[in-house]
Amino acid sequence: MSELLEYFRGRQDEMLELLTEMVKRESFTRDKAMVDRLVDFLERQLNSLGADAVQRFPQDEAGDFLKATWNINSSGQPYLFMVHIDTVHPIGSLSSMPIRREGRRYYGPGALDMKAGLVIVLEAIQALRERDQLPDRPIHLLITTDEEIGSPQSEALIKALAADCALVLVTEPATKEGAIKTWRKGGGKYELIVEGRASHAGIAPQEGINAIIEFAQQALEINRLNDLKYGTSVSVTMVEGGSAGNVIPAHVRAHIDTRVLTLEAMDNLHAALTALYPKMPGATVTCARQHGRPPMERRPGLFEKAAAIGERYGVTIYEAGTGGGSDGNFTAAMGIPTLDGLGAHGDGAHASHEHVIIDSMPRQATLVAAILLEW
Repeated sequence: MSELLEYFRGRQDEMLELLTEMVKRESFTRDKAMVDRLVDFLERQLNSLGADAVQRFPQDEAGDFLKATWNINSSGQPYLFMVHIDTVHPIGSLSSMPIRREGRRYYGPGALDMKAGLVIVLEAIQALRERDQLPDRPIHLLITTDEEIGSPQSEALIKALAADCALVLVTEPATKEGAIKTWRKGGGKYELIVEGRASHAGIAPQEGINAIIEFAQQALEINRLNDLKYGTSVSVTMVEGGSAGNVIPAHVRAHIDTRVLTLEAMDNLHAALTALYPKMPGATVTCARQHGRPPMERRPGLFEKAAAIGERYGVTIYEAGTGGGSDGNFTAAMGIPTLDGLGAHGDGAHASHEHVIIDSMPRQATLVAAILLEW
């Protein structure tokens, strides 16, 4: 066992204490007041942990963002940590998902995704700071609050802050098997609007243009865009339309979820969806992207370098990918080396059995600290 790993194992109880303070401050994305309650707590924590600067970015539609910087006056190219503290669990989830510890598992809403990831970052930075071993470069930590809804408010800030960074580290949870994530699918959410013409379904059905029938033909066309063998999925996920049981429907709105492995596939799919045209005379069809994340394509050499560093400190890592996105998708698509899934091991993200494997936290803190030391 490396000395650094032994040190973090000795800090396990303190890591759990901080995690508990975070989890008990519920932070459902859509509840700004509750999210800001956690932001207030973390702002105090960052100042107490010796950050050279802590900046708060007020938000109208999300919880406020925080940026902390260590070694602010260093001349080296910065490293950037990215963490989100919003969760998918509605306020009050603690009543049905109480914080508890069962053997090696720590349960609580948002514990795995991804409050434990922030604990790991703070422990790694603090340990190296106390040892006077932080690399001679600025270390930025960006804490956002809208990741679970696609990062609509934070995307611009993420890109601006990452633009001059040498490395981005994302402490989203590892895979269920404990692997870091070297690729992620990109995705886009589209809205399809079909307009027809209303008419009485009994007296004058021939005078109407049935938007539901038009939509049905569009749905079949959209479904043909799936190419699962090559990682492209296109799913109509929600549909609403019609006005009354005896009226030819004049309007349909549908939501479409898309996932792709490459930027090329994303561009091709976007072109196909926005080129949809009506099948019925007189109908209109529009399909527009609401928001999306580009794919994080695997970058050769990144995992290999991280794995070699981990081995020197007694931490063996593996790699995998996922169909879900993260803020690391944005930075990877910018061409910035990005390592994702450096957070805690566990299972049940977004579910009632969400939990962290407790002894993975010291392990991952060791890996993160080692990357800072040797990258």
